[in-house]
Amino acid sequence: MNEKEKYRAKVEAKITSFNQSIEEITTKAKLKKSSRPDLKIENLLKKHESAQAKLEELEKSDENSWQKIKTELDSVVQGVDEELRQAMAYFG
Repeated sequence: MNEKEKYRAKVEAKITSFNQSIEEITTKAKLKKSSRPDLKIENLLKKHESAQAKLEELEKSDENSWQKIKTELDSVVQGVDEELRQAMAYFG
């Protein structure tokens, strides 16, 4: 397994974990019946979709361009993680 494949597997695992956390947050938001839960969840979902799109871009990239996409994907994944933490704290 080359470096790109290892990185892709690592990011896919994070995105799978994010999926589970998003489901949990959505459930908690519905139970809490917060007056503005959609804003927090909406931002989170947008960033999550962006991470998935970047992952697809990474998969299609060649050996010469994947490092640039990796940098961008790292940033997007970090943004999703931050949004998840904030949403978990809010809906916790």
